[in-house]
Amino acid sequence: MHPSLEAFALAVGLLALGAALVHRLGFPPLPVYLLIGLLAGERLKVEELEPLPSLGLLLLLFSVGLGFGPDRLRSLSGKALRAGLWDALALPLGFFLGLLLGLDLRGAALLAGVIYVSSSAVIVKLIVDLRRAANPESEVVLGVLVLEDVVALLLALLGGEGPLGFLLSLFLALAYLAFARYLGPLLVRVVEAFSDELVLLLGAAFTTGTALLFHAAGASEGVGAFLVGVVAASLGLRERLEHLFGPVRDLGVALFFLVVGAQALRLLEGFTPGLLLLAFLALLLKLPLNQKGAALAGLGPRRRLYAALYLVPRGEFNLVLGALALGQGYPLVAQLAVLLVLLSIPLGALLIRFAPEMGKRLYPEKGRRASGLL
Repeated sequence: MHPSLEAFALAVGLLALGAALVHRLGFPPLPVYLLIGLLAGERLKVEELEPLPSLGLLLLLFSVGLGFGPDRLRSLSGKALRAGLWDALALPLGFFLGLLLGLDLRGAALLAGVIYVSSSAVIVKLIVDLRRAANPESEVVLGVLVLEDVVALLLALLGGEGPLGFLLSLFLALAYLAFARYLGPLLVRVVEAFSDELVLLLGAAFTTGTALLFHAAGASEGVGAFLVGVVAASLGLRERLEHLFGPVRDLGVALFFLVVGAQALRLLEGFTPGLLLLAFLALLLKLPLNQKGAALAGLGPRRRLYAALYLVPRGEFNLVLGALALGQGYPLVAQLAVLLVLLSIPLGALLIRFAPEMGKRLYPEKGRRASGLL
């Protein structure tokens, strides 16, 4: 029997056990996957699990891209834009902090992105699982996440192998978008006749092939996977691909976060209290900005708090930017990215879960108000 099967059986067994423990409590399992990886640590032969964790990250970013199609951009409300502009103030603040820490311009830009970008995948899943998609603050948060993903994509392109890598990546991105614009309608008519199995295989081949192409161009392979999702969404294939890729993505993502947890201790060697302080500062930095943005979006005190708490979790793009930073010689940025993910996903899940209870305690209702303004 191949040793990778033993590693896989142990990994998915631990993941299933962790998911079962939190299922009845109504908590999302992602924090548990990270915790299991941290606890298992060196006992897990994570190298035996490849390429499934790497594929999980690509499919996660592909799914984020699917939710980012042009229709979502056109549907952005003025409320979301106003909130997003306040949220984006974390970028210059993070950039200035990076300069104070002695980073050069590129390192400071990557640090700013790590501090700024919240996790679309984690936040959307929490909102859906907790049945809050129809809440007023959710519309604002989802709009902010779309704007964050635009910035994260640009930062990931800029973080590639120098100006040539950026230009090649930008050319590839424009070529993919032009392909979707001019050849998309014909492609959709052809794909409609394909079986689900063929669509799944072609989608997987296109996603991984694009990831390899972007990697060869000096950009992150995750950017390529994200862009494939954007193109697929623009072709109107979102629902079909979400249905087909969902189970495969969920398995890969579970293994990916398990591996992130298992490798975190190795990456965080030389950990100092200063790094932990920097991580908490990064988490606190956006809270007042998001509350101010939510206020300009017309939300009342309670729902401003909810919006700010929803945007706490960091995830997929932070790890992409962290990997770029590590490859470019900025270990501090990579360590902060991993530490933010480890801290913010469990903390963010708890904050989002108990946000209504916190809102009632901090802002007790005085008289009757419209539910959208509370």
